[in-house]
Amino acid sequence: MNKEDGAKKIAQTAVMVFVVALALCLPGGNGTVAQAASGAKHATNEAAAAKVRAEAAKALLEAQNAMDKADEMMRMAQKQRQKSMSKEKDAFQKMVAAGYYPSDITLTAQNGQVHAVFSHRKHLLREHLKCTECHPRIFIMNAAREKKKKGFTMANMRKGLYCGHCHNGKRAFSVADLAMCKRCHPKQL
Repeated sequence: MNKEDGAKKIAQTAVMVFVVALALCLPGGNGTVAQAASGAKHATNEAAAAKVRAEAAKALLEAQNAMDKADEMMRMAQKQRQKSMSKEKDAFQKMVAAGYYPSDITLTAQNGQVHAVFSHRKHLLREHLKCTECHPRIFIMNAAREKKKKGFTMANMRKGLYCGHCHNGKRAFSVADLAMCKRCHPKQL
């Protein structure tokens, strides 16, 4: 018999002695070995369950900490985004104050309709508007370059959307006024 087998035999004997001692210690002192073994098994199961609960609680705490950290990172990213947007707005206003204007934008029409041209220079110089009066409230920045202008229709503008927000006949000429067509559609047929 090698050392490993001897150690196993000693451990098994120790467990048996423990079970018999436990049986004798049960209330009344007359417990059976089966009752002692059942009690030992129940205690082992309870210990295993307690260990699993402790590990689950630890994992839950780690997950909560990770979520808190992710929320904090999101708040920081949002703060940085707001700072950069503020700097971008300031840069545009400084550019306009120095006499540099964004280029005119051609709003391409669909289904053979006449294209419209939006002039930043006219709106900024003549009307003394600020970039923030239209962006991003009415128009999303870079919309002319990045998005199809499906919503830029005369029907939507007559409802007060896009250009119709100001060009409603109260603040500026109405988009519904046929005498004013050439102001937005210079290449009209």
